Amino acid sequence: MRTLVMKYLKQIANSIRWRNWEYWSSNKFYWFMWVWGPLLALRSRHPAFFTAANPGIYTGGFGFESKYETTMKIPAPYRPKTILVKKEDNFDVILHKIEQANITFPLIAKPDLGFRGFLVKKIDSAKELQSYLRKYPIDFILQEFVWKDGEFGVLYYRFPNEKSGNITSVTLKEFLQVIGDGKSTVLELVEQNSRALLQVERLQETYSDFLSTIPKLDERVPLGVIGNHSKGTRFISGNHLIDKELVETFDKIADQILGFNYGRFDIKCSNWENLKQGKDITILEINGTCAEPTHLYDPEKSSYLKALRGIFWHWALIQKIAVANHRLGAPYLPTIEMLKVLKKGWDYFRYIKTLESK
Repeated sequence: MRTLVMKYLKQIANSIRWRNWEYWSSNKFYWFMWVWGPLLALRSRHPAFFTAANPGIYTGGFGFESKYETTMKIPAPYRPKTILVKKEDNFDVILHKIEQANITFPLIAKPDLGFRGFLVKKIDSAKELQSYLRKYPIDFILQEFVWKDGEFGVLYYRFPNEKSGNITSVTLKEFLQVIGDGKSTVLELVEQNSRALLQVERLQETYSDFLSTIPKLDERVPLGVIGNHSKGTRFISGNHLIDKELVETFDKIADQILGFNYGRFDIKCSNWENLKQGKDITILEINGTCAEPTHLYDPEKSSYLKALRGIFWHWALIQKIAVANHRLGAPYLPTIEMLKVLKKGWDYFRYIKTLESK
């Protein structure tokens, strides 16, 4: 019976995805890059032009670089406690690394190579961590679990030799939740919430213990702590909040990151005013040229065509920054090396697929 119910819910979820563009797969937003990318490459006179956009990040931050190495470029006052564990590390060694870094459970595990919330998970115990690392024998970043009232995405860029940059995207993140009515179970509330219903399989696995409980009237039930759209987080455009003070704050942060000109900061902060002033902020990670202007996924302030135009415009911006850096001596990654990187990345993700199917 439960299998039939889950099958029915999956059918409804698939219908929701089909009818709402914000849930479409990434290839629906990047199909035009098969034409636009080569045109930008011709304009730049190099296939891997984007690798010069951020000379201090391998491949410019195209998504196939070590996330740990990029995280270590975050200025220390803003960086969460973070360690890298290799797939060959003995688990006792891993526990020692965690203790030495003064990281406690729960913690966040995310693959050293990944994007869009790929395999990112909150881990509550050493036993759970050991099981997760056994299932996925790859290099992982382990990071302290930082909880603050707000999570934000800020896409910043600055042309080389310019004193000030600009911000093109601010995203406010609303974590997945349902609100009790005093009579429905959590699972029933999930079934009534289109965004939560898309996560029903993950919720069955992660929150199975209390899906059958009945929350009180108006009780908020959180169903996620990972600020990724793929995990059910709602992206809300905050572009109307961009002002001179915010830009100056990120100018100061970017000044401390060598070879950084374009990317999105994913940030935890207690409130918006503190973020504007650069107070009480934790930068979870920096995404380079693979960074999306995530405010475009706000269905109330954007549309599918607006999202396409926004991505199109941002890639033109990346090309201009990369060319400007190249003229000042920043090299493009050799084409052969970039092809090897891409092949290695594709082989890696195919390998992960085989692990998930076991």
